[in-house]
Amino acid sequence: MSASPVVVITGASSGLGRATALAFARRHARLVLVARGAAGLEDVVAEARAHGARDAVAVAGDTTDPATGDRAADTAIARYGRLDLWVNAAAVSSYARFWEQPAAEFERVLDVDIRGYANGVRSALGVMRSQRSGVIVNVASILGEVPQPYSAAYSMSKAAVIAFGRSLRSELALAKSPVHVVTVLPPALDTPIFQHAGNRSGREVRALPPVYPPSRAVDEILAAWKHPARGERTVTAAGRTLVRQHTKRPATVEAAIARQTELGQFRSKPSGPTTGNLFSPSGEPLSVSGGWGGRRAQTRRLLTGAALIAGAVAVVRAVRTQRD
Repeated sequence: MSASPVVVITGASSGLGRATALAFARRHARLVLVARGAAGLEDVVAEARAHGARDAVAVAGDTTDPATGDRAADTAIARYGRLDLWVNAAAVSSYARFWEQPAAEFERVLDVDIRGYANGVRSALGVMRSQRSGVIVNVASILGEVPQPYSAAYSMSKAAVIAFGRSLRSELALAKSPVHVVTVLPPALDTPIFQHAGNRSGREVRALPPVYPPSRAVDEILAAWKHPARGERTVTAAGRTLVRQHTKRPATVEAAIARQTELGQFRSKPSGPTTGNLFSPSGEPLSVSGGWGGRRAQTRRLLTGAALIAGAVAVVRAVRTQRD
């Protein structure tokens, strides 16, 4: 791989997308950064340039519009002559019971988190298949493997992203294409996605413990760029354990996750309905961190999350012992 890769990153104005942009900027990558909000986008471009990506450029647009991805790909080719890596990180979320969520809000999550990714991949493949090289990284979520209540649309979309990657890898293999597709599955990260989310739960949303720094997911994205033959990367050992346990005893783990969500995802403070950033660019905070990672709070959340996951594992073992 090139020491100064040409990288397109969607969802670059905040959260994991912004963290990924700055990580590649420190490696002097040539960046094309995509997001809906022009102001936040220009801010991250300036920060990326200060970190070492001196020629970083912004492409403002909604990923649900196929023209946005095409403009990003065309910009990469026009400025740098090639496209090495495409990272799909643009995503929205909303919290609600399925039957209480307006259809338009549910569909918008699917539109951004599935069709937006498909549009990006289509634009990337238009370049990468011709140049016979390139890596596409789709950011999914552990919730795509272990679904969560109050997040039906988000969990559904992330499961679709995982399936999308598996299908793409098969098609590219059959076509004998050297282009790689890697799916990264993060756990809950300390990003502003929780502040930006739509919410019809009636309660304030917070990050569900355990909460990890975005750097943990960025490390996997960097590893996917350097070693793309591994098609899926689940972030953190705890995440991998949870996915394995869900495969073995899905009903037990889903019950534990439902309980964990009920206890840890919401504050007691009431919250009125909001569409968050579903239909408009994200507001503040436009940063990498969502402020969920203070040392004491992080320790408390990690211990709580670990205890809940350990409890689920203990139940699984007990059930297995009884059956044996």
